[in-house]
Amino acid sequence: AQPKTLLISDIEPGNRYELVCTTEAGLVRYRMGDVVTCTRFLCRSDDLVPLPIDQEEIPRIPLFSIAYRIGSLLDAFGEKTSEQHLMDALQRTSVQWKEQGIPLDIYDFTSYPKLDVFPPHYVLFLELIEEQNSKQEYKISEKNFQLLQTMVDSEIERQLCQTNFNYNNVRKGSKLGPLVCILVRNGTFSNFLTDVLVTDRVSPTQIKPHRLLKNENHIQYFYANQINTSSS
Repeated sequence: AQPKTLLISDIEPGNRYELVCTTEAGLVRYRMGDVVTCTRFLCRSDDLVPLPIDQEEIPRIPLFSIAYRIGSLLDAFGEKTSEQHLMDALQRTSVQWKEQGIPLDIYDFTSYPKLDVFPPHYVLFLELIEEQNSKQEYKISEKNFQLLQTMVDSEIERQLCQTNFNYNNVRKGSKLGPLVCILVRNGTFSNFLTDVLVTDRVSPTQIKPHRLLKNENHIQYFYANQINTSSS
């Protein structure tokens, strides 16, 4: 069924909405697939946009945060793991690494649900960089890499359970197995965009980060660029 269309004056804080673009006459509507959360309404104490000095009524100006894109959720059993859930988990993991003396950042990531095994699980492809070489060629020392191999899966799994309670509940119910992280070579993501442009003939202005892989050729591309053999 067609969802109800709301004007900006109809929305309420705490709810999520899908953005729709339209013409001035409203004859054509385009569902962009972007879902946002209305966090609150602008108030006079905010310094975000100029407001009238006189104490007149301020219109209801909603403030939004990006939630996710439709079709970009990892959702095997209703856990609805969004890109933001993954990003939050990875950022927390990066902080943990630094506290443990491993100066690494996550350059980029992508994922897909591996459903042809039991139990099914998430697979995350990660490209890492060393923090102090952020503007140079990135190389992970053998020592750092060996440490990461023993802890990356469990740490990101732990953080994801904290950022997405639904995922945590599904994991406790043993419907999903623990996620598997695969480290890929430096330059993998940059080359991936080039490959997408060549093989899929996508305009450079239309390229967006691929956080959820659906194309089997794309998935195999990342497997072919993993740093070492890892079960998945």
